[in-house]
Amino acid sequence: MIVMDEGVSRFQFRAGALIWTEGHILVHRAVSDPYWALPGGRVEFQESSEEALAREIREEIGCAATIGRLRFVIENFFELGDLRAHEIGFYFDAELSRPLPFHEREIIHRVRDGNSDLEFRWVPPTRAALDELDLKPRPLRDLIAENHAGMAHLVYWDIP
Repeated sequence: MIVMDEGVSRFQFRAGALIWTEGHILVHRAVSDPYWALPGGRVEFQESSEEALAREIREEIGCAATIGRLRFVIENFFELGDLRAHEIGFYFDAELSRPLPFHEREIIHRVRDGNSDLEFRWVPPTRAALDELDLKPRPLRDLIAENHAGMAHLVYWDIP
């Protein structure tokens, strides 16, 4: 995976999916994390961001996905433990080859991914619901809640 550490700095390249059903968007987290993110993961060397996203969905959700258009590019600067992280995230529309169960407020899927237990749920695309889950990176909250239709590139500093 494309992760580089140097001293107290980390760079990583991530791809994430905007997956919708019943007017809700799919989010996931490691059960040990206090925040949620869009499904996806880190891009590997010699792998396109679309290929990485399809692979991550296959590994974590257990089905194929059609990766759609690139919607957002977010350069996110944040603290990750003792590290100052710089992440470039590509966020795509995606459609699963088979539907996941739908429950408005319950965990609908769990999987072990390496050393992490992941859980998935559907959330309404409102700013209040996304704030309550602490969706990261933070600019996604407005982009999703406002149903931003075009391509967006944002740089976000989440470092005090």
